[in-house]
Amino acid sequence: MLYQSAPFDFSRNVLVIVHVPKTGGSSLADAIFAHLGVENCLVTTSTDKVGKIQPSRMRRLAWTTRETLRKTAMWARGGEPRLADFHSKAELERILAFDGHYALGGEPRNSRKPVYITAVRDPVDRFLSNYYMAQDNRAQWAPGTRDRHPYWAYDLDRFVDYVYARRKWNDTNIQCRFLGGANRFEPARRAVDDRIFLAVPTNRLDDCFELLQPVLGLQPTVAPRSNVGKVRQGKAPPSPETLAKIREMTSEDQLLFDYVSRVFDNLHREVTGARVA
Repeated sequence: MLYQSAPFDFSRNVLVIVHVPKTGGSSLADAIFAHLGVENCLVTTSTDKVGKIQPSRMRRLAWTTRETLRKTAMWARGGEPRLADFHSKAELERILAFDGHYALGGEPRNSRKPVYITAVRDPVDRFLSNYYMAQDNRAQWAPGTRDRHPYWAYDLDRFVDYVYARRKWNDTNIQCRFLGGANRFEPARRAVDDRIFLAVPTNRLDDCFELLQPVLGLQPTVAPRSNVGKVRQGKAPPSPETLAKIREMTSEDQLLFDYVSRVFDNLHREVTGARVA
């Protein structure tokens, strides 16, 4: 990681939160944006859909083609192709921090050099949280709403079987894919070492804010609880067979989570002198 405790220079840099879904990115962004002023920050609509489930290889190819055409059209209008909505260059130039579900390097740009912060989570816990988030979202739909992705309504065992059968053309090691551009640990590890200012395990967000105090001028901060789901509460754990499939599909993400946890522990201990429980 590239962490330094020196104050952050917003005249030359822009803070970029690489927000892997269901890793605590909203809690991270909410606290930072409240400090910087929400008017100076931009939460972007996801466009790249890293980790989007594609029922077939042909559907994946068709979606990728449509996205290429959409980005080309946005660029031709003078817009930012990494955003779903049009923002002028002047609007983007005043932004001090970006947050969004984009891969490392896929964020919106202004003239300042990006400084990356991200959170990673135990991959089985993240997988389950992502699945149950879809159930929470569907509970808010109006009656009769057309469901374009019925597999999200499957029970957990059936959903895992659906994704497992299609794992060869879908991103299952989502966190590695966001940080390293591939479903493998090694590119993600290199990104953590060489490109990311601070990567934090989700269960260490309070310690992350402690490290960011001298960098951003933060007051002592406790991580807010953001986007806490309801459907998952009280649910039984997955069956051993289902759990084994999730672990197989996310084995590279497990390596990444373990690695970030070790590196962050060492960094926090070095900077603060604190001992990890």
